[in-house]
Amino acid sequence: MAVHNTFWQVAWPAAAEGLLLMLLSATDLLMVSSLGTTAVAAVSIFSQPRMVILCVTRSFSVALSAYVARRWGEQPDCPLGDCTRASLLLGSVISFLLLAGTSIWSTPLLRLAGAQDDYLPLALQYAYPALVSLALSGPAIVLHGILAGLGDTRSVLYANVLGNGVNVICNGLLIYGLGPFPRLGVFGAGLGTAIGAAVTLAYTLGLFLKRDHPAALNGQGRWRPERTYLRLMGPLTAGVFLEQAAERVGMFAFSRLVADLGTAALSIHNICGSLCDIYYSFSQGLGKASLVQSGRDLGSNQGKNLRQLAAVSRWAAVWTGGAAALLYFLLRAPLLQFYHLSGNNLELGCQIMLFVAVVNIPEAWAMVHAGILRGLGRTGFVAAYCLVSIAVVRPILTFLLVHGLQLGLYGAWIALTLDQSTRAVCSMLGVRRLLKAQPASEALLQK
Repeated sequence: MAVHNTFWQVAWPAAAEGLLLMLLSATDLLMVSSLGTTAVAAVSIFSQPRMVILCVTRSFSVALSAYVARRWGEQPDCPLGDCTRASLLLGSVISFLLLAGTSIWSTPLLRLAGAQDDYLPLALQYAYPALVSLALSGPAIVLHGILAGLGDTRSVLYANVLGNGVNVICNGLLIYGLGPFPRLGVFGAGLGTAIGAAVTLAYTLGLFLKRDHPAALNGQGRWRPERTYLRLMGPLTAGVFLEQAAERVGMFAFSRLVADLGTAALSIHNICGSLCDIYYSFSQGLGKASLVQSGRDLGSNQGKNLRQLAAVSRWAAVWTGGAAALLYFLLRAPLLQFYHLSGNNLELGCQIMLFVAVVNIPEAWAMVHAGILRGLGRTGFVAAYCLVSIAVVRPILTFLLVHGLQLGLYGAWIALTLDQSTRAVCSMLGVRRLLKAQPASEALLQK
């Protein structure tokens, strides 16, 4: 019961954060959809470049969560100020270097993502302010990793909901030109995103400037990363980065193949993908709770509660994924009509939503097992199966189904479903092998 309660204390805020953020993101896309399918394509084509750009800071953030959770489990009162300062410095430098590089190469980047000539100018209007938002999001994401490692997912929830709430309000004002504000269309959507990211970063920095915070920024301490910090963080970050990079490369190629199907198909795909991401983001909260709890248990109990944690995580994945699948199935038509789909586009979208419903349980199953593996430092194993499944198998399978068998958008979603199922099986086998190979305390402490 203690493991169950502790798991959900971390999971509910993290899952609610992901759910609310994707609902707000879906609201953004809903606002843009009123401008037409060309505007939807112009905004959504940036989604995969966005994820690629965030890959480094998100990898760093996940590694930080595992690192902080283990340290906090070993010594609940250990000072973490130096870790916070070094992490913020590295995250800020990385983010602004990425901003400089991607701003210069924005047009080739969008071309590589599959942007078509009919909406490329609109896509660039959105991309420039959106790139600024990513530079502001990077340091915030790094700090959120520290908060998650401490189990303070509630503060991460507040920061992200505040920033994204401001984003939605600014989008409404700037896209449509409400009141004294100019009508900026897709550029307004990008500008609203940048303003929201700035609010999130400001709120997060405020948390770490409190003197009683266990990882406070102010006070005596170094900003330059120490050798011990780099030695411990290096392997964790490298493993997570390889996983994230494999996922981004695979998703980039996947989206590129879908973009070749045309503007209408791309818009339907991105609308269904946006709805799918609502539960996916919720399940990321379950994975984050698994990561934090397994890392903390390793630090404090040498992994003695791991079997119970795995059981709690699996049950959470099954019942939440099943509930989401039922809702997607029953509400697929009304949800798509919110995005102004009608006729043949609505019919195709409803059929794709069946895949959205089916994929929920395997994606949640994969997420919680991967979280356990990351928390125990097994980031290399997660990276290996993600590399094969996402970066190799999914793009090849998508190409064969979409272009070889001429299945169109159906082929893309069949490939996505098979990829998620493969990762669910691989991650489960990884955890099971860890539990069965030898006694938990010995297996987990091996490096």
